[in-house]
Amino acid sequence: MQVRRLLIGVVLAAVALVSQSLANEPRKALPIAAPPQPSRLHDYGNHLDDIDVWCSLETHCDIRQYVQQMGVCGLYVIKNRTVRVELYHPTDICEGGKNGIDKMYGVASMAKSLTSTLLGQALAEKYHLRTRAQFEAIMQRPVGSFLGLRNRMTLAESYSTVSLEHLLLMRSDIQWREGYWPAMLSDSIAFDNQVRTPPRKRSLIGFASRYRPTRHRVARFNYSALDAAMAIAVTRDVSPLPPLKAFEKGVWAMIGAAHSASWNVDIGGDPIGPCCFRARIDDLARFGDFALHRGEGKGIPAAWFDLATAPLKSRFEGLGDESDAADASCRLGYGYFWWLLKNRSDYFAYGRFGQFIHIYPQDNVVIVQLSAWDTVPVSSHARCIALKTHDAIVQRLGR
Repeated sequence: MQVRRLLIGVVLAAVALVSQSLANEPRKALPIAAPPQPSRLHDYGNHLDDIDVWCSLETHCDIRQYVQQMGVCGLYVIKNRTVRVELYHPTDICEGGKNGIDKMYGVASMAKSLTSTLLGQALAEKYHLRTRAQFEAIMQRPVGSFLGLRNRMTLAESYSTVSLEHLLLMRSDIQWREGYWPAMLSDSIAFDNQVRTPPRKRSLIGFASRYRPTRHRVARFNYSALDAAMAIAVTRDVSPLPPLKAFEKGVWAMIGAAHSASWNVDIGGDPIGPCCFRARIDDLARFGDFALHRGEGKGIPAAWFDLATAPLKSRFEGLGDESDAADASCRLGYGYFWWLLKNRSDYFAYGRFGQFIHIYPQDNVVIVQLSAWDTVPVSSHARCIALKTHDAIVQRLGR
């Protein structure tokens, strides 16, 4: 009887300990406050809706048909900080609720470009970086050199020896299977279950410590949510503020966001770097415009954006599987969590199911497209069709 009572007591104590841990665990997402003074996007109401775009790789269609056929929840285009296109899908295909300017949209992998910008902010502030050469030099340092001693030692056989450059280029050489079937073999799903979604089972550093270099090929491109998550770990250890607060007082304030936002966090309350941001479509356009103008001299040096989005030849090597072989204009490269296009100056943030912040520096145009390709059947060439449609919009606006 005593043994039984002892066992019951041990179980109850364990349950109490877990309950206390969960009680102290942050909510799934935490808020990001808007700055006191938003930046203005001019809207004179002269929106274009008669643009000839692409609905397949071979056929043109009207832009309204494109929105319907391609499951576009929202298409928001600014040129010279003036709204020129604003169209929404008439049905609730994106996370429920009416599509429109007041809706909070969930952002998937486009959040990686936010993470890149936040890291650029933290590095510039910590090390007083201003020039491209200064950034290039510090990017050669190993990840471990930016981490506190405990984290550096925990990741001694994992990320500590990976250069920050290779981390941001998704060339860390750390074993990772982003998408896999069956799902139980997907490292990304394991990350979601253990680090991202409450009740969270592990810290990011504890989770990452299990992953080792493949030692197959140096600097091999391998799209990885864990690489993006580790960029937040670096930000946390070099920034005087927690990453979420650094983002709120830094990037989100610098872009002049008009609304609050939120970001999924880990067990320590830090943003999930690879995904899971929520914001309104006009603020996503403000972020794109901020990148287009290379930080506008507001705290993140233009040199960071120049380096992060430079279409260097090496950044296109090994990305054949990411490109669309059916159209040469859709050959892709990868910068610091930004997608690049061969022999072009434009670049874009991309999230699954058709999310884009597409930036055209030479035309002063930003295109935000939020889609629901998971609920509306689209062509296997959907991303390439979208990119060609964006080009058509820019050409029309240039007239």
